[in-house]
Amino acid sequence: MLDAVVVLLATWTPVYHLCLVLGWGVGVAVPLEVAALVLVGLLLVRRRGRASWGSRATRPVAPTEVVTDQPARRPRRGRVALALALVLAVVAALTTAVLLAVRAPWPSVATAWLVAAAAGTLRASVRLRAPATTPVAGPAGGTADARAPRSGVVLALAWAAVLAVLAAASRWPNPDDLYYVNLSQWTAERGTFPLRDTIFSDQVFPMTSYPPVASYDGLLGTLAHLASVPAASVVYLVVPPLATALSVLALWRLLRAWRTPLVGLALSLALVFLLADGGEGYAAPGNLFLIRLWQGKVLLLCLLVPLLLVALLRHAEHVLAAGRSSGRHLVALAAGGTAAVGLSTTGMFLVPVLAVGGVFPLLVARRWRAAAAGLVATCAYPLAAGAVTVAVGGRSADDFGDRRLFRFDPEWFGHQIFRDGVVAVVGVSAVLLGALLVRSRAARVSTGALAVAVGVTFVPGVTQLGYDLVGLGPTLWRVSWVATVAALVGVLGARLAAGGRRWRRVVVPVGLAGALVVAGVPIWTEANDVSTTWPPEYKRGPGSVLVARDVIARAEPGDTVLLPEQDAITTAVLTTRVKTVAPRDYFLDQLQDVPGFRYEQRLTLVRFANNEPTYATDDEELAALDALDVDQACLLFPDVGEPRYLLDRVVDRALQLRAAGFAPTERIGRTSCFAR
Repeated sequence: MLDAVVVLLATWTPVYHLCLVLGWGVGVAVPLEVAALVLVGLLLVRRRGRASWGSRATRPVAPTEVVTDQPARRPRRGRVALALALVLAVVAALTTAVLLAVRAPWPSVATAWLVAAAAGTLRASVRLRAPATTPVAGPAGGTADARAPRSGVVLALAWAAVLAVLAAASRWPNPDDLYYVNLSQWTAERGTFPLRDTIFSDQVFPMTSYPPVASYDGLLGTLAHLASVPAASVVYLVVPPLATALSVLALWRLLRAWRTPLVGLALSLALVFLLADGGEGYAAPGNLFLIRLWQGKVLLLCLLVPLLLVALLRHAEHVLAAGRSSGRHLVALAAGGTAAVGLSTTGMFLVPVLAVGGVFPLLVARRWRAAAAGLVATCAYPLAAGAVTVAVGGRSADDFGDRRLFRFDPEWFGHQIFRDGVVAVVGVSAVLLGALLVRSRAARVSTGALAVAVGVTFVPGVTQLGYDLVGLGPTLWRVSWVATVAALVGVLGARLAAGGRRWRRVVVPVGLAGALVVAGVPIWTEANDVSTTWPPEYKRGPGSVLVARDVIARAEPGDTVLLPEQDAITTAVLTTRVKTVAPRDYFLDQLQDVPGFRYEQRLTLVRFANNEPTYATDDEELAALDALDVDQACLLFPDVGEPRYLLDRVVDRALQLRAAGFAPTERIGRTSCFAR
């Protein structure tokens, strides 16, 4: 199933890009995709005696590497250097974890992080080049334990099933859906792939985030178009349970590829960490898991990053064992890199970072040609997509407005990712000790190198410099996704529990899981603003869905409506036939100089609908309603207990609408709607 998803995304992405360039729609894209899948199927049938790109090989090859942690005997000076590197890595890692947990000054955190990551990488690199003492015959990249307990398989499938149900039932409205699901809905309604704005107009204005490189939204829109259902039905009802189950299995595959002992236990601890990593902060691994697993960028993190790491490890281990690259592994890397770009534009800069980390063991072993081949195969499509994006003047809504100033601050996004307290201690310790604890020697080197890459983004000024030089933007914080925090938490717990007396296999995981549950915030609690509902519903506020559907039912194609933010986003998600004045104010910033967009008047009406000060006179507000030809307007009355002046303000605005020729139409909860 995992391989099928990668193949689907890897074949669909170039098909989608070809259709974008040539102006073709669903009617051409679907036959092309079917032909591509048939071709892949024929190639697989010819090679059916061989393993798929992510599974274990079916025939044994040369011995790969040692499983034991004991290196070959080396000179005393070398042993002392290794011991010092070990001590430095452990001390610096634990120091970093404590400093971050207590919110110490950020330069000290960044310095300690880099020291720990560099020391761990150095030690792992030296050990990689040491001669193996206990070779294990078996498939390159396969699990070192041929007797992998059946309970690990059962446990992985059980977790996948349970969390799939929880994903289907969970609801956490996310404003980013405004752009992504709106694009899918355009394709679902019209059968074409847009290159210009679909939020404020029918491709009249420039697109907010351009070019639309990610093919995932077009794929979901195409599926909705073929099934004659709204894109939201595919995005919110089909994708979350399926994506969650596959992400659990991808995590399990990564842990097995790393030769993690007690892999079922490691998987369980990793998932407990994710489920307990909720609360405030959109960048925490837990908040980028089950409750947002319908967005392409989150699928990139939870599904493609683990699979790419596995594919890179297969390539490195095969080269170290056989002395040459494998065409099958290179094809797998190319497919993974292409699929990553299809899921999110983040793949354009994240995949090269992953690729460098993945081939770093080959650089250490001086396998230059194999390392270059792996880099080229993995990065070719992402770098080509990035080059095209720069050439056409690519832009993102995140690159405009004051929000980006916060995202350039490493202290701010560092705590957004790793939090503080016990959760920070566990997460940071796991990441920085990964180069010491992962059992695969090649994976240790990669883990350490990727930790160094994350640490570089934590250096004050680096993200701002990156933006100034290459324009990557505030989203550069997503480099932290290469750290695979949850997987390494599982490795940490499994290594502490393995070996020695049997009681450790109970006390260590129970204690670690208990500490995470007690100190963390479960992602599905009300404290994290996540609700559950059964049967599954759209991942939007239930009130906003009712308001949006009522407004859409009263509207004619081409109408413009003015709604509070959440209702406006839901309306833009459910239809592209009716336009809202401005679903999110920060989406306006980069269009303010576009002729005919009427930026100031849109901003005035956004504040008007959100019950904020407009800094405009009554006449200017009425003029904005006329200039933008607003057909319907809704106002959200304040809740009980909110300040009285908010109620007075919304009452005054309701009277203004009446004076402008609007009449009441419907009252849904606290929302009152009016139409001309």
